[in-house]
Amino acid sequence: MKFSIFAPGTIGNVSSGFDVLGLAVDGLGDTFHFEAADSYSIRVSGRDAADIPLDKAQNAVTIASEAFYRLFGRRAQPFSVHIDRALPMSGGLGSSAASSVAGALAAARFAKAGPCSNLILQAALEAEALIAGPHLDNIAPCFYGGLTLVQDSEALAVYPIPIQLELWIVLITPPIKIKTKDAREVLPPTLTSAQWSKQMAHCTTLAVALARGDAQHLAFGLTDTYAEPARASLIPGFHKAQELAKSAGAYGFSMSGSGPTCFALCPNKTIAESVGRAVLGVFGPKSSLHIVQPRLKGAEVFT
Repeated sequence: MKFSIFAPGTIGNVSSGFDVLGLAVDGLGDTFHFEAADSYSIRVSGRDAADIPLDKAQNAVTIASEAFYRLFGRRAQPFSVHIDRALPMSGGLGSSAASSVAGALAAARFAKAGPCSNLILQAALEAEALIAGPHLDNIAPCFYGGLTLVQDSEALAVYPIPIQLELWIVLITPPIKIKTKDAREVLPPTLTSAQWSKQMAHCTTLAVALARGDAQHLAFGLTDTYAEPARASLIPGFHKAQELAKSAGAYGFSMSGSGPTCFALCPNKTIAESVGRAVLGVFGPKSSLHIVQPRLKGAEVFT
């Protein structure tokens, strides 16, 4: 048996939705080519290929696959996999989540398990927990597509949110790496009730504005008062890029997950291109720039 899986890149947090909101992006992701084998074999090409572990005990693809078989109650089927990468490692676009989802999906396919969304999510979460922490905000949109709200990671409760606005997304990745675990260390350990209420107001507004097609209030929702102030110093030029992006017409500009990739949501392609030129001027020509739209379907298996 052989098949391939495309797992899209994702924006974790989507600004104010810390560990809660995630958004899948179209046209940018990793592709995994699987074939049944007598033993595991991992080959990697593309972006940051040299940094990806080939040991099955350390690679998110094989970790998630074996977790699925354990949960499913069946002996694991080894495979060879060729990972063709487009997502940056430690870049803030859900690279480890893409690998985790692909590994769990592949195991379900090899096992002919049928519909088993919760098992796939649980197996993917186990792998993600070892790489970046036990969070679903990248895994959920990678698997389901679109904008997702994580209601409860332990219960694997995910709520899809419709997007009723035309959105163009500018993704800019400066030539630096930030590990998720390191980015979490700079976060404030506590918030006052007033600070937490403000953050909840922004997150709720963001979800409602996108679901109702309310462009007028989207900028308020794209204001992060918790993680962004603490992490901005990790990305040189962040505040300047944010200022220019908003001046060029973006609804908002923030970091994707823990960064260093940053994103801007824009009302049309023309503005997105203008925003892209502006922020590329801040972060420099060695940065990666992509202009995409939301991906409304999740990881996809094809032969």
